[in-house]
This record gives sequence, structure tokens and C-alpha cells, in this order.
Amino acid sequence: MIKIALTGTSGAMGGEVLLHLLQSSENFYVKCILFDEEKKLPSFVKKTFKKYKSRIEAFKGSIARYEDCEKLIDGVDYVFNCASKIPPKSDHDPEGTYLSNYIGTKNLVDAVKASGREIGFVHIATVAMYGDRTYPSCWIRVGDPVISSDYDCYSLFKLKAERYVLESGLTKFVSLRQTAVLHKYMFANNLKDGLMFHTTWNGTLEWVTDRDSGKLCQNLVERDTKGELDGFWNKIYNIGGGEACRITGFETIDDGFKLMGKGAKKFFKPNWNITRNFHGGWFYDSDDLENALEFRSETNADFWKRMGKKYGYFKLGAIVPSSVISKFAIQRLFKNTNSPMYWLKHGKEGRVKAFFGGREAYNKIPSKWENFPLLCEGKLADGTEINYNEYKNIQNAKPYLLDHGYDESKPLVKLEFEDLQQAAQFRGGKCLAKDYKAGSIYDKIDWQCREGHAFSSSPYTILKGGYWCPHCCEPKPWQYGKLSDIPFYGQVYFITHDESEVNDVYPLSEDEDDFLIKK
Repeated sequence: MIKIALTGTSGAMGGEVLLHLLQSSENFYVKCILFDEEKKLPSFVKKTFKKYKSRIEAFKGSIARYEDCEKLIDGVDYVFNCASKIPPKSDHDPEGTYLSNYIGTKNLVDAVKASGREIGFVHIATVAMYGDRTYPSCWIRVGDPVISSDYDCYSLFKLKAERYVLESGLTKFVSLRQTAVLHKYMFANNLKDGLMFHTTWNGTLEWVTDRDSGKLCQNLVERDTKGELDGFWNKIYNIGGGEACRITGFETIDDGFKLMGKGAKKFFKPNWNITRNFHGGWFYDSDDLENALEFRSETNADFWKRMGKKYGYFKLGAIVPSSVISKFAIQRLFKNTNSPMYWLKHGKEGRVKAFFGGREAYNKIPSKWENFPLLCEGKLADGTEINYNEYKNIQNAKPYLLDHGYDESKPLVKLEFEDLQQAAQFRGGKCLAKDYKAGSIYDKIDWQCREGHAFSSSPYTILKGGYWCPHCCEPKPWQYGKLSDIPFYGQVYFITHDESEVNDVYPLSEDEDDFLIKK
């Protein structure tokens, strides 16, 4: 019997992982930890529990408690860490996000190490760690700078968690940076919070469906137990749905509302949504994971077709005027504290600056769609036009990739000290390991940032993780502008910012408290 520990069971991805593992093989047994405060499971998960109850062990607890993690991983062969407090909940609960996204991961890793057994540790990270990636730098790959968006506690603590996994010394791990997920709870979640307005119209997204995410984890265990994953472990991968799932924020919302017979332009105005400081992009290297695990079966179109069959209320669009739906389903969220309209009305100038560039910038956003430039229609903000289909073709992506600061034509195991020094200089610092021997990519070596902070990290963490100084590059509070004159970070920062913003500092939560500073 193969035993698998699973966190985040009640979530969009975790529930599908549970189902796919159990329906895959009668030889798979899953141990689940359910949140203490969870009053009831989603019906989808409850059905899975009922159907496969003989091969499920579940208990109430918290991964923020080490003893619960010890209990969870006892006797297992794999750990799938899908637990995470995500937006919008993370936007309102920085302390809970810290405990779930970082402390929970740390406890699981420590428990696995203390067990003395080789357990396959599968950590689910996130595209949000790459920060705001818009035209012309929409293409993302492993090794790009990781830089959380201002105010985003979710990605801040996911960064801290993944770095802990990478530096932990686990002998069998993988970090999977999950993209935006099309899942069955999307509409219910988005109609409760102003998060709906955080999708930038011209931001790029490479979606994957909840079902394909579950299939990915199923295939991982199946193939590993058969010895078919040679060279797979101890790496970072980007999870994405591939070519058919690469679109913009506008196209995403438009596709969803077309289920009501009308597109986004009938329900929204262009100045309702933020223009920057979100996250997302198209993965240049997501096929690497697909080649290893062959999990893709659904496109965006397949997902919306599935949702159209599942939810009958989409038919209301044919009989209820779009202005009425907009007023009572969308505009009512203007009062939510996570809504841009709330920030503008109540003088939340930090957020207005972070997400729009300031009130002056906001006031320049057209209120009519005919005046708003959409990337998917080939129009750029400066008035120029591009061929959108050519731009999103991966064959044309190389000129848009970010620089990693070293010769990437060399395999990582062939890099010498001089290569590491070159990479460090591109990050504004030094590599201090003059005795470095090629091939030791997972062994910690000494580095120094430009501020003089000395730290130890593996070449893999720095070059493929996209990390650098843990003192300077984990903002407390958000102040990435201070890194903008470092080439490695400047190429990300100046995608959506200008020189006038390099000294801007943003508070740590919507309440502007100092919780994170104390940690």
C-alpha cells in the first residue's frame, strides 16, 4: 500500500488531488489533515470521502502545529503540500497566512527530515511569486526573479516557504509553481469579494484546470512508483495548461460572462479593475512538466463548457438585462474593502498608488471600452498596435525572456566559480565560494549582497529558484524599488514602475499594522 499525506484537502486543487489519487489505484491510501476551524467539507470532497472511506484517514488539526505534522507524515511515502491561505482570504488575514503558507510548510519539512525516511515531498508553490509580469515581459521561466506584489501576503509567505523547502536538505523534493487555476468554486469565491477587480485586463495568464491539476499529482505518484521519473526530483517546475490556455485577463472574464450570452464589456467598465500590481504570465517552460507527467486534458474552453452545464443560473443572462446583473452581482462589491472603488472612495492612497500608480493615473483610465486599449485586440497603452497572435506564439518568445545573468547554455552542473560570480554580480553582489567544485548545485555556499549581508544558499536556489539575499529581498514592508538599480530586479520592477517610484514604501496589510515587521 502506497501511503500519501495530503494537506489542503478541501481546496480547489487539494480536493481534485484526493479524488485522482484514490480513483487511480486501490493500492493508494491517503492521510488528510482537515483545518480545526473547518465546519463542513465541500460537497465534492464529502462525496469522495464517502466513496473511498476505506482508503482515507482524516483528522482535524493544523499544519501550524508541529505535532500534527508529525502525525500526518507518519508512515507515508509521499507528502503533497497543497494547503495555502489564498486571496481573498489572505488579503484580510496576514497572520493566518503566515501560519498556513510558511509555518505549515516549515513544520512539514522538519517532520519529514526528523522521520529519517526518504519521503517524496511535493510542494505546491505559485505563479504569484513572480509578481506583476505584463507586456512586453509576459513570458516567465524558472530562474526569473521572484518578487511578490505589494500588499500580497499570499505570495510573500509562499516565497519564504519555497525557499525553506529548497534549502532544507530534503533528499527527494519537488516544487511545483502552480498557475492560475480554473476551478469549480471560482464564481462563488469571486462574487463575495472585491478580488474580482484585481484581474488586470491586459495581464497575461496561463490557466490550468482543477481536474488537470489533480491528474498531474496522480501521474506523479503512479510514474514514480514505477521508476519512470528519472531526473525529475529536486527541481522547480512551472505548472501551466500550455498554448491553448494562454490568454489575457480580459479574455478570461469575457469567456466567463459569455456563458450568460454576453461578454465582459456588457457587465464591466474598464476603469473598475486595477492596472498593475497583480501577478500572472505565460510560462515559457511549462511543457517541461507536461513532458514528464502528461497531465493536460482540458483547455479553457473545455472548462467553461463544463461550468455552463454545472450551473443553471448562467441562463439568467438570456432573460435578465446585463445592466441589472452588473448592478446587483458586480457593482455591489464596490463596498468591499478589497475593491478598488472602496480604496478610491475611502482614501486608501497606498493601495491606489500600488495598484494604479496614483489617483492621477487612475483618472486617465478610459471609462468606455472603445477608448481602452486591449492587448488581446492588438492595442498597446502608448497607441501602437501589435500582432497579438504573433506575440503570444512561444516560437517568438525568446527576445522577451528575462536575463538570469550567467551563461545558460551551460548545464547547471557544469558551472564553475566564475559563472557563479557573474550571476552574483548581476544581482549586485559576490560569490564567496572560490573553492566551489562544479556539480555541487545543491550544496550551500557563501554569497554576499551589495549591502554586505553574508548568507548561505545553494547555487540551485539562487540560479533556478530566482532568490537572492534573504535580508534585502524579503520586503518588510514592501519596498522593491530599493532593488530596482540591481539589473536582476530592475528588469522586473520597471515593467510597471518608473524612476519616480523607487523610494516608495507600502505598508504590510490593509490595516497598516506592523504584524509582519515583528516576525
